[in-house]
Amino acid sequence: MKNFKNIVLFSLFVLSIIVFFNGCKGFGSPDYTMTVVLEDGCTGTPDAGTYIHKEFDKIEYEYKPPKKGVAIEVLVNNNDYEKKGEIQIYNNVNIVVRIKDIRGIWEFTYKTESENDIKMDITFSGKTPFEGDFTDSRGYKGTWTVKENDFTMTYSNWHDYIFTGSIKSMRGNYTGEGVELSWSAKRKN
Repeated sequence: MKNFKNIVLFSLFVLSIIVFFNGCKGFGSPDYTMTVVLEDGCTGTPDAGTYIHKEFDKIEYEYKPPKKGVAIEVLVNNNDYEKKGEIQIYNNVNIVVRIKDIRGIWEFTYKTESENDIKMDITFSGKTPFEGDFTDSRGYKGTWTVKENDFTMTYSNWHDYIFTGSIKSMRGNYTGEGVELSWSAKRKN
């Protein structure tokens, strides 16, 4: 009788293990989805599509603009990344590659000679992401251009002020009335 009881207990134990493992996906690294969206004619690898990767996979990537002289942004889960690099998979990943487009409203902060920070909103408009017009919250206006990472904003009715810098960091220097000081900006919309 004791052997029969041991056989039944052992059989129940084995049966519970089988049921447990059939209810699980098994052991090992989980699968994560990587979705790549290439906008505005951008190209690169991995190409647009949906991919399945294991946790801790390392994915090399490199993206290019549709033509030379065009700045692009690579957004990985809405964070700005370089055009070329490596991503390690820890969760689901969404990659969006597109032309860097500054059109919209930005909050600019610029230094004055007395080291004070002055803030103003600037609205950039235009038919393309490469050039257009702007108006600031004080009523001054002018034109802007983007070539690769270089940004230039020239006022037409505020003395001789010109803002230059990087559209990747949205930082740079401005000159006007014989001074050269720094500026930075962050998108409001």
